[in-house]
Amino acid sequence: MKASGLVVLSVVLAMAVAPATASARTCDCADVIHGSAARLQPEGVGYDPIRDHFLVGSVTQGTVSVVQTDGTVRTLVNDPVLVTTMGMTVDAKRGRLLVVNGDVGLSSRTTPQTLNKTAGLGVYDLRTGRRLAYHDLGALDPTRQHFGNDVALTPDGTAYVTDSLSGAIYRVPLKGSPTVLMRDDRLQPVGRGNGANGIVWHPRGFLLIAQSSARALYKLSGTNLTQVTVDQPIGAPDGLLLRGHNTLEAVDNTAANRVVTLQSKDNWSTAGVTVSRPWPDPAPTTMANSRCGVYVLSGRLDTLPQGSDEFLLRRLDVDGH
Repeated sequence: MKASGLVVLSVVLAMAVAPATASARTCDCADVIHGSAARLQPEGVGYDPIRDHFLVGSVTQGTVSVVQTDGTVRTLVNDPVLVTTMGMTVDAKRGRLLVVNGDVGLSSRTTPQTLNKTAGLGVYDLRTGRRLAYHDLGALDPTRQHFGNDVALTPDGTAYVTDSLSGAIYRVPLKGSPTVLMRDDRLQPVGRGNGANGIVWHPRGFLLIAQSSARALYKLSGTNLTQVTVDQPIGAPDGLLLRGHNTLEAVDNTAANRVVTLQSKDNWSTAGVTVSRPWPDPAPTTMANSRCGVYVLSGRLDTLPQGSDEFLLRRLDVDGH
């Protein structure tokens, strides 16, 4: 193509992309998105910067939906292999959506073959929802119970997935076969509740992992797992979101029902709780960062098994606390 043609094409593409990114627009940023869908009960949320919309999963239906500006939803992924869609992340660079699959017996797709035996990662075309790949991670260790929970993505496209029952962390490369990166009894459930739960990738090359039932935060560097020493109780951490290198937001969905901010000055060997925000919505689970800021999801899981048609995405005030 001639240089003049490239210039014209660049201008056309810029005009086409500008309305979608709209980074300068803030006037349409709602403090609360009141979601409405028949018993969707989302536990996981992601943000699609191309659509400028949130994506939510479903504990009860195993789908992934696009949340419209009015709070209604449109199904994007309806893959029969997905039983309960848990954590998810958008890989906008590669046009992919990564979705964790599990089963705790609350889905219309639950079977005896999948209940407490499911840990998988589905990879889908971000635009169409078409399946690109599915990785049966539980099959890597068939002797244990499994519950796939959350996923973290690295810049090179590698995904790391938590298993709340087996205590495993799986590594799923962009190309090649998935492996069990490590499995540790400290990441298994302690009494009732989940073990390894939320997970985030740190730019310095390690992972931070929420251990819900142990009320703990762990750091995984390579295969070396160490507990982060925290100066006060953090409750049962669920979803995590890293802001910069030294600040971590964690959802505590115990009876305290709050969002906790932790900061570290020593590369996450230790951390201190700097903010504890009581959350107004019941049973928050996780959060996602968007052009309008961080939003916390309440899928009204407190209403299960009867269910609710409501879910909420509420903006987290990270500046004013």
